[in-house]
Amino acid sequence: MKLEEVAPVARSLASRAAGRAEETEAARRLLPEAERELREAGLFKLLQPRRFGGYELEPASLVTATAELGRGCGSTAWCLGVLATHNWILGLFEERAQEDVWGDDPDTLLAASFAPTGQAGRVEGGVRVSGRWSFASGCDVARWMMVGAVVPSDGPRPDLRMFLLPKEDYRIDDNWYVSGLAGTGSKDIVIDDAVVPEHRSLSLLDAMAGRSPGRDLYADSPLYRVPSGTMLQLALVGPSLGLARCAYAAFLERARTRQITYSAEKQSEQTPVHVMLGEVTYQLDAVELLLERDLAEIARLTRENRNFTISQRARYKRDVGLGLRSCQEIVARLAGASGAHGLFLTNPIQRALRDSHAMTAHAALDPIQAARTMGRVALDLDPATAIL
Repeated sequence: MKLEEVAPVARSLASRAAGRAEETEAARRLLPEAERELREAGLFKLLQPRRFGGYELEPASLVTATAELGRGCGSTAWCLGVLATHNWILGLFEERAQEDVWGDDPDTLLAASFAPTGQAGRVEGGVRVSGRWSFASGCDVARWMMVGAVVPSDGPRPDLRMFLLPKEDYRIDDNWYVSGLAGTGSKDIVIDDAVVPEHRSLSLLDAMAGRSPGRDLYADSPLYRVPSGTMLQLALVGPSLGLARCAYAAFLERARTRQITYSAEKQSEQTPVHVMLGEVTYQLDAVELLLERDLAEIARLTRENRNFTISQRARYKRDVGLGLRSCQEIVARLAGASGAHGLFLTNPIQRALRDSHAMTAHAALDPIQAARTMGRVALDLDPATAIL
């Protein structure tokens, strides 16, 4: 698959995703038929190394795919974003770890929970890992899991690592009963004293600093020159943009014929509505154009094998975080102007409202932290975040 082929492929799946959005929300997970369609379309492979059957495209491919799919179902688009990005993250591990997962089946998917909420300690044969991890989106369709934990260390910094475990070493606690992104199946993962071989662990701090076994393994790949923090954020911005587009289209469709109760006017004749739509389209265009600029710059710098400055990475974080907030504001304004019919849970604008709120609650996407990081860097201060 080539970059220019991604949008039409994803667009062809969006209407089917929309038709299943209510069922997806009720099931609280990525539906098997949605997983099958995404597999057959090759969208999980967008960022997967070519060595293991992937397309190894630039980050713009995933933002495009998830934005298109988000027009139909935010939860399905979110699962695509995280699962496809986990394929990229596995490429940061040692080659042996990649062989463990993809050697027999390159279509194998991985879920993840990066927050270091578990316990880890070195033992003979590797690292013993135990604990509970939350928000493992797409875990129902994954056969491997990546979890974060701090390994005791005598060094000057914590040994924050990511561990790779097969399905038989963990269990899923089905506790995902939520108001937004319900269809992502972001359940808890529980691990009881699993010993992980050394080659299936990766230093998160090294990965964020651009040092990893995979970076060396794929030294000729522009994709593996993208900063890890930037990739993690770009993986999740597309669904929010898709939701805003979905809400805008749904509002226009109804507003054209909606008769305002106790009024002789149609909604399409009201001046405040005209102003709101003008402002909403401005916000949508601004978010899209900033992302296009950032993605083009990332593609150019990686092709030229150039280093990314702190200012550039802080700007990418700002554009993602504040872009998500803009998309949430767009959906909220459209929902507020939708009248009582906008309260129904089956209304796509209502679902977009719940899902977009959930997206901005993600710790790595916090708009306030994104703005703060940019402000600190502008003042020549430490960015005060590892996700950059």
